[in-house]
Formats: sequence, structure tokens, C-alpha cells
Amino acid sequence: MESANILLADDDALLRALYGDALAAAGYRVCVAEDGEAAREALLEGRFDLLVTDLVMPRMGGLELLELAKGRDPDLGVIVLTGVSAVEPAVRALRAGAFHYLTKPLDPEARVIEAARCLEHNRVLRENRELRRHHRLLLGGARLLAAQTADGLGRAVTEVVRATLGADAVVYGRGGRSTFRVDQTTGVSAAVAASVASACMDAAMDSAGVVAVPGHLGGFTQALWLDARPRTEGAPPARALALRRADSAGFDTDARYDADILSESLSLALDNVDHLDRARVVGDIDALTGLWNARALESTIDRELAARGESRAPFSVLFMDLDHFKRVNDTHGHLVGSAVLVEMARLLRRCLRAEDVLVRYGGDEYVAVLLDADTSPAVAVAERIRAVVEGHRYMAREGHDLRLTLCCGVATWPLHASTRAEIMHRADLAMYRGKKAHRNAVWVWTAESIC
Repeated sequence: MESANILLADDDALLRALYGDALAAAGYRVCVAEDGEAAREALLEGRFDLLVTDLVMPRMGGLELLELAKGRDPDLGVIVLTGVSAVEPAVRALRAGAFHYLTKPLDPEARVIEAARCLEHNRVLRENRELRRHHRLLLGGARLLAAQTADGLGRAVTEVVRATLGADAVVYGRGGRSTFRVDQTTGVSAAVAASVASACMDAAMDSAGVVAVPGHLGGFTQALWLDARPRTEGAPPARALALRRADSAGFDTDARYDADILSESLSLALDNVDHLDRARVVGDIDALTGLWNARALESTIDRELAARGESRAPFSVLFMDLDHFKRVNDTHGHLVGSAVLVEMARLLRRCLRAEDVLVRYGGDEYVAVLLDADTSPAVAVAERIRAVVEGHRYMAREGHDLRLTLCCGVATWPLHASTRAEIMHRADLAMYRGKKAHRNAVWVWTAESIC
């Protein structure tokens, strides 16, 4: 790191000159201080990548200077030098955040090497921190894009923004400046959220886009807006307000950057939800579970058959039916039964890949289309589903703790069928063969399945 700024603090003028010249010759910009107080003043006035300090100096010792430097900049690299080999000061220095503790006299070249090691170590740490931060952004954006309903998106926004930006509270809603309506909140009541959002709507921003909350409403001192504009014509904009209290660290420029990235993801997520809403209107989504319905299943299989043409790349259909589900409705009522069907849909979805298609076919029947999967992996997926369904406790939080099993029939194109009607029928027949056998079973279509 040739452009690194190094602060060298040592009360020994000869060593200060010797070490300073060696570091400068290596391409570093070196600022020298003759004692701890001079080093303190330099730290307050400038920005440094590395502090090299003697342990014992007039006016302020090296350990005190180390603690002050780390308090101002936790990322600052620090190397402590001493003329004694006592263990206790070394331990204190390392615990306070020093990268290394070296005993004088030290060859100037060795000091240059240690400086380079410390700077490289800090560079890797910063890079790792940035990678983790961007990974959080990626996961947060993916969660927003996975939302399928407006309510689900609102919940995802408040949780993702709070976790990603380190906010104490988040307010989310739709509408412009004059029409903004609070839809979801976390960490703050709806009433307080509405007041804070209204107060911050036209408040001035600083250079990082941060708003000072007027009057510290609700105990919050800083706010950061996320603005999203869906591309769908006529759709209202969405806004999220990230809030921090006085006892929290303030938002920095990284937070503004992260907020802008999440705003872009939110814009896309709004479009996705709008498209899904439109799909529900035309009847491709099951209203109860949010899965695709039988109509969508037909379109999916037809599309896959047309896309494959001469390639003959396989796909498999899993036809699933819950065992004795009527008992749930008879014993606990249809409201509980419907809630179980929704919970089952979520459970099945987690057992499949993102590219696979899951359908609520009707009643307590579900169908999965496993793309580019022949019979062997399809059976493995079906067995995993069967085991997961059997081991799950349904409506446990509501105090019911229900147990369920299912039968699953497997049919593969082109091995078992050549048309949509044929593969659906044969997967269904295989499922019923499992019902006749002993339930809680996976059955692959064979000619015997019609018996």
C-alpha cells in the first residue's frame, strides 16, 4: 500500500529519523511526532492508515495513545514498540487492538516489513467486511424479490431494512409526499411512525442523505429514506424510513449506498407483486395457499413439452395427496384445515428447487413439476417430501400439534408418458397405488399401477 499514511510516534529523535526515513523510502507518507501528545494532536487533525508508537513517551504513553486512536478509528492499524521485554504491557497492547508488539532495537527494514504486514492485514479485513456487507445486501434484495403479496413485501421491507442498515425502527408505506400511508412498522408503534414519517417528509438532508428527526420525535434522532418507484404505470411509489435513536451510531455513507441498492430491489419487488396480483385476477394462483393452480399447471406442462422439442430432456411430475385429511376438517373444523393446507404448501415449497413448479391441484392434492429431472432424482425428492411431511408438527404454535402423511405418485416424461394428459393421469394412478398399498408411500408409475 504505497499511498498509506503512517503516523510514527517516538521520543527518541535518532530512531524516529531512522525509522521514518526507512518507511518513507518504501513509499509511505510518514508523519512524525516527538511524544504522545504531539501524536494525539496529529490523530485529531489527520487521517492515518497505521500508527507506529513507542510504549513509553512524555506527556502521553503508547497504551493511552493506542486506546485513543482505536476509539476514533477502530480500523486503524497499530504497532507498539518498546525497549523492554515485559509481558504485561504486551498483553495489554494486544488486547487493546494492537496488531503487533515489537521490542527495540529493531532493524529499519524489519519495521517496514511489519508495517506492510499490518496494512495488508487491515486491507483484507476491510475487504472481508465489504464482502459480508454486500452479501447481506444480496440476501436482503433476494428476500424482497421473493415476496408474493403486498403484505408480505411490507413485512420483508421492514425486516430487511432493519437488519441491513442497523436501524432501530423502520416505517414502510405507499404513496408520495402528500399521500403517504403507513402500511408496516417494526420497532415503533403505528401512531408514532405516522408522526415521525410526516415530520421527516420534507426535512432537509445532509450530504449523506440523512435526515435529523425534528424534535427527536419518538426518541429518534436520525432518519434515512428509501424511495422506490415501480415501473408499472399508475402504481403508487413506496417509501421506507429507517430510524436510529440517540444511543445508536449514526448512519454513514455506506448506509446511504445500501439504502439506494435496497430501493432498486424494492422497485423490482413492487413490480413482481403487481404482476402476481394480476396473475391472481386471471386465475393462475390458488387463493388459499398462494401456489399456482391447476390452470397454471396445464400451461406449465404444455410449455415444457413445447420447449423440449427433439431434445427429449426429461421432467417428472409428483402427484401428492394427503392421507386421511378429512379427519382434520371433521375434528378441528375447516378453518384449521385451511390453515394446515397453507402450512403444507410452505413445507413442500422448501423441499423443492427454485426452478421447480409447485401447484395446489385441488382440495388436499398438490402437484410438483421437477424440471430436467428423470425418475431417479424425482423419487429421491418424493421420498424427502414424504419424510419431511411425516416428521412435521402442523399448527403446533396454535396448540394443535397435528400429524400428517401423504402418498406421492411419480411419472416421468418421456419415459412414462408422451402427453400432458397422460403424464398427469399416470402420476395420479401411481399415487392411488400407494394409497391402496399402505399410505405414507412413494410409488412410481408402472403398468401394474392401473390394477
